[in-house]
Amino acid sequence: MLILWILLSIVATLVVWLGFWWLVSFLVNRGRFHKHFVAGSAPNRAPDGFYQGTAHIFFGIQTPWLGKSFAARDNLGFNIFMPKGAALLKILAPFYKRFGLNQDGNTAAFYFQTRTDAGLKDQATDVIKLDYDAPENPFPIRIILDEIVEIAPDEFLGKIHLKVFPRFYSTIGYFGLKKS
Repeated sequence: MLILWILLSIVATLVVWLGFWWLVSFLVNRGRFHKHFVAGSAPNRAPDGFYQGTAHIFFGIQTPWLGKSFAARDNLGFNIFMPKGAALLKILAPFYKRFGLNQDGNTAAFYFQTRTDAGLKDQATDVIKLDYDAPENPFPIRIILDEIVEIAPDEFLGKIHLKVFPRFYSTIGYFGLKKS
């Protein structure tokens, strides 16, 4: 009988967990950015260099994230953070080895590989996927999958997916990127 209660508790917890993330995804995908995202497409030319970022998460709260830098020929990129954001990240991910400073004193971190593919949740939309699932990234970063579409020349809208269970992603927000 105890084993049955334990199994039921596990199932109930899993249902609540997945239900919560499904609801987050449902609400985010009903927001004002979704229609712009599905109207965009993967660009003919991959992004290259630094793109200033604007986060559209947490009800517009300003974040210490500055944007992303891309190396198109290598299909790689990384995020750029202000010094105060980097200090917090170094506390939260003390074993991460790829923090790097740029000439402005900002920190490059959390590398990703890029590829063009159909959208995870918007399969009719071609996107560039920014995949953080690399051994050098800490676990909380490895479960992120970003997707970007071009909405204007050198301007992208991105979607943030979080892997909350194997093969189950929740969309948690959007971000903008613009060539500076």
